[in-house]
Amino acid sequence: MENGLPQNVIRGIGQTPDGYLWVVTLDGMARFDGVRFTTFNKSNTTGIVSNRFSGMVQDRNGDLWLSTESGGLTRYHGGTFRSFGPEDGIPAGTVRGIVRASAGGIWVLSEESILRFNPQTSEFMDVTPENAKIRYQPLQWDGAGFWGQDSTGLHLFIDGQFISYSLPAWLSGKPLWGVGRDQSGVIWLETADGRQGVISPSTQTIKPVDAGHPQITSYLDSHRRSWSQKISRRLSRELEVESPGHVVTIPFTRFFEDKEGNIWIGTEGDGLYQLQEETITVYSKAQGLIDQDVYPIYQDKSGAIWIGAWQKGLSSFRDGRFTNYSVAEGLPAPLVSSLGGDRDGNLWVGTHGGFAVFRDGKFHKPDVFLPEHSVVQSILQDRGGTLWFGTTNGLVAYRGGPSRTITEQDGLASNDVKIIIEGASGDLWIGGYGGLTRLHGSQFTQWTERDGLPSNSIRSLYEDPDGVLWIGTYDGGLGRLKNGKFTRYTQNNGLFNNGVFQILEDGRGNLWMSSNRGIYRVSKRDLNAFANGERTSITSVAYGEADGMLNEECNGGMGPAGIKTNDGKLWFPTQNGVAVIDPSRVWINRQSPPVIIEAALIERVPANIQNGLRIPPGKENLEIEYTALSFVRSEQIHFRYRLDGLDSNWIDAGSRRTAYYSHLPPGTYTFHVIADNSDGVWNAGGQNLTITVQAPFYRTWWFITIVVLFIAALIALAVYYRISQLKRTQALQKAFSQQLIASQESERQRIASELHDSLGQRLLVINNLLKLVLGKQNKGVAPSQETMEEISGETSLAIQETREISYNLRPFQLDRLGLTKAIEIVGRTVSSASGIPIECDLDNIDDALPENLRINFYRIVQESLNNVMKHSQATEVKIRVVRDDERIVLTVRDNGVGFMPANRPSKGGKSGFGLTGMEERAHSLGGAFRFRSAPMQGTTMTVEIPIDK
Repeated sequence: MENGLPQNVIRGIGQTPDGYLWVVTLDGMARFDGVRFTTFNKSNTTGIVSNRFSGMVQDRNGDLWLSTESGGLTRYHGGTFRSFGPEDGIPAGTVRGIVRASAGGIWVLSEESILRFNPQTSEFMDVTPENAKIRYQPLQWDGAGFWGQDSTGLHLFIDGQFISYSLPAWLSGKPLWGVGRDQSGVIWLETADGRQGVISPSTQTIKPVDAGHPQITSYLDSHRRSWSQKISRRLSRELEVESPGHVVTIPFTRFFEDKEGNIWIGTEGDGLYQLQEETITVYSKAQGLIDQDVYPIYQDKSGAIWIGAWQKGLSSFRDGRFTNYSVAEGLPAPLVSSLGGDRDGNLWVGTHGGFAVFRDGKFHKPDVFLPEHSVVQSILQDRGGTLWFGTTNGLVAYRGGPSRTITEQDGLASNDVKIIIEGASGDLWIGGYGGLTRLHGSQFTQWTERDGLPSNSIRSLYEDPDGVLWIGTYDGGLGRLKNGKFTRYTQNNGLFNNGVFQILEDGRGNLWMSSNRGIYRVSKRDLNAFANGERTSITSVAYGEADGMLNEECNGGMGPAGIKTNDGKLWFPTQNGVAVIDPSRVWINRQSPPVIIEAALIERVPANIQNGLRIPPGKENLEIEYTALSFVRSEQIHFRYRLDGLDSNWIDAGSRRTAYYSHLPPGTYTFHVIADNSDGVWNAGGQNLTITVQAPFYRTWWFITIVVLFIAALIALAVYYRISQLKRTQALQKAFSQQLIASQESERQRIASELHDSLGQRLLVINNLLKLVLGKQNKGVAPSQETMEEISGETSLAIQETREISYNLRPFQLDRLGLTKAIEIVGRTVSSASGIPIECDLDNIDDALPENLRINFYRIVQESLNNVMKHSQATEVKIRVVRDDERIVLTVRDNGVGFMPANRPSKGGKSGFGLTGMEERAHSLGGAFRFRSAPMQGTTMTVEIPIDK
């Protein structure tokens, strides 16, 4: 129950065509995908009327038929449950058992009748002959049929047939307690007083068996594995299973083999067992090993396997037996740190406390000088005969004479040497806690993490037949070095663990590695394809306690940390014994797992996915739950999914069985999920789910159409308004241009009139007077004083008129005195001419405007005062000019009669052109022109001009 079963009494086990395993209990039934149990019962499932199920059979179509203790019958068909009753031909509460024949028919035991299910009418019909109407009971063990007893003997209903047996004399008159049928077809029976008998399919006779001695029967499964079953009193069955280190006896009531060959055992109160063939054999103290915590392993020339323990000493394994050696036999110290051999067949042993050679059955102290306080962690004799010892304080070379110690000062990457191997070229590869070193002749080359090494903590090295160097690290994953290029593999790429304590290659092209979490294998083909960029991930197959290991934690760092023996088996040291794997006998599951999309949740609320998934507007968070149905190392199934229309690439979900999406845009998508089994066999077809995300009303086509039309209407209205503005502006500009032209023509006419009527006449008078004077001079008559005074007077008047004309064209004060003074003068002039008091409050603006634009500002003031003088009937006028860093503000205010703005005058006198002219001049200065007026409330004109810095 702690794993998710609803209850521990198992009443049935089956597997539906979709691949789910179904387990029936006394408190509901559970659907199992290898990782998760989903419970179905009366409270959460329509069609189930009772949780206390008593049995289950499966018909040829995969439907599940369940009987209940209350006499009910329920069928699971097409994903739904339905309970049967009197309307279907079954009296209420009368079902006491169900059975399926090999041909696929379903029969129900109802009181004294046996009913057959008619799939065409979905009804049950009584098929019990009148002479067979006795009280039947279900056969023991897995619902194989029904049995009954009367005075004539034993009557069975098996496989759709009625069979009768006469009881022998030793059973005659004895009431039977129970009858069962095993997997091989043998009938077992027991009387109320404990006598037992069997009916073999071949003899059809009842033979007695000794109930005092449990009978052993065997069952051969589809993988040709034999299962021993012990049958005891009251027809109880027990299964004897060899589990790591000991034999386990399991009392059981249900036995089931699934499509992958897993065996499932149902018990009467102990839950559900899954039995798988043991992949790993372990040798530990129970088998004779000197201690359970072991490190270095080595096979010598004779074939003996030597195993060094952490605390107790050394063991030798030969011909299936262990021989142990400790300090008492001459071992320098009990903690063995390394093992190796030489070409003479001697065993070299490193310990924490000394160094020894085992020769002729005894330990000898060699004449090898080691660095002080060092421990030998790796031993190798190269093809030239030199012995190399990797120690905690450097690399030691020895060949019959004085030994030589090589350290970091000589070129080693690290003095802490964990592993030494010799490559095909004769180079030595040395790894340790500090990096990787290659010794080529006398030349050292080293690599560290800066050069691409997966980790500086190296624990294992292996050169394969292709010359590729594989590098195992403690914490950085697996490394590959080929042609000077490193490739790194970690858990993010699919490696089972980032610890690689040993690397061994089998005959199938797999690399086997050990770690703190167990042993795992990876296809070398996949590793090379990853390195070549042909794939983005790899698949690891892991082995642990479920495969036979007593302790998943492997040991490393003391060499060799595992070996491939002469017979091809792989030996790995662990915290509890040596784990031995025969790769040639490792069963590989070639069946790709069925992939099923189980459910979808929108905002964490379950949604219907029968005909695809529809997500209403405004709902954003989507969860999709999926699974793959393989029961071989189910936790190692890997998933990939993709949402077509959103995801451009597959998303590697690892073992996670839920996909999460948020903020999906409206549209139609296809969710696609695929999976592989624990051996890397992919179901590339997977499963699909169509997802439609409905758009909110403001994103629907009709709303968008309305919005587009509305925007188009607004644009049309804006265009129309803009065109109207442009037309109005154009009309104003045209009117202004016409006024400007008219004003210019009027000005020219005025100037011409003044030149002709005034200045011209005076010049003509002056000319005539001068002619008169010249005429008199010719006659010798001097001009009179009166004539000369008249000429002088006319000349003065001509000069004055010339000045007035020039002033009207451009006031000379503007150039001589500046803009501020010119405005002040025009105010005084108008005040003197009109008699209206004009008050001037002016900031200095002489340098505020460009010289060519000052006349416009001056004319605005002049025109404004002209309007006041001609139209306002004012008795008081104020001119104010305010300047700051950003703008100039001109205000002309009078207290005259005012006017209605709708009736504003548009034309001025001879020298101006009214409010329109002032407004245009203000615009030419980049400013804004405003006025405010009302009848009898005066007029205020304001011009605001920004100062261009």
